Amino acid sequence: MTRSTSLRLVPPLFRFVFEDVVRSRHLYFIVLVAALAALELVMATRSEEGSAGFGPLLMLASLAASAPLCRSWLDEDVRLGYAALWLQKPIRTIDFYLARLLALLGWSLVVMLTLATATLPAVTLGSATLADTLQSIVGMGWIPPLLVVLAFLGSGLGARNSALFAYGLLFAGFALPGFADALRLGPAYSVLEIVFPPVAAGLAASQLLHDGRCAAALVELWPILGYAAACSLLALALALRVPKRLTRSE
Repeated sequence: MTRSTSLRLVPPLFRFVFEDVVRSRHLYFIVLVAALAALELVMATRSEEGSAGFGPLLMLASLAASAPLCRSWLDEDVRLGYAALWLQKPIRTIDFYLARLLALLGWSLVVMLTLATATLPAVTLGSATLADTLQSIVGMGWIPPLLVVLAFLGSGLGARNSALFAYGLLFAGFALPGFADALRLGPAYSVLEIVFPPVAAGLAASQLLHDGRCAAALVELWPILGYAAACSLLALALALRVPKRLTRSE
């Protein structure tokens, strides 16, 4: 029952995110996609390595494009009283917030697919191949959904700036291997590996895709998917506390 109710709520919440986030920042997204397309086209036509530099560019673009979706959704619902309006309707808290999370994940995929369209001029006119470009997209496609999930989790934990929480965790995941070598963390490293996103697995999967080892790359992505799923479950569990938090704030 919960799953079917949540799925019915996804389309209206998908439209709500469009009106509240995407439409109000359409110029930001247009400029970002245009800049990515221009940079990739220049790189493809002037570099002998073709799409070798597409990965870093796509990573930077996906980080920038995900920022508007990383709102403190749960915290705003409590502080601004939005939850009092949402939850007056005959729906359960878990249904509503599961649908909200699914809508945000849907938009994160739309963002990544939109960025993918920016590679088409480079593929058509440059020296890049479609296969290499698709490998870059798949290898970096986990970034926007993971950031959305981390921001949702941060808002459930009470972070007023859940975007800072999400990006901080992601960048900590990137930096963790270097810190482990520099600070000699010892057993603490195993704990931090659980807390911080396993971004090394995502980067390894991207490299395996470029090497043509698709099956190995899919296996390498499982830690990222498992981490995102665990964070989603924790975020939804925290979302169940929204009515109580709303009562205390009043």
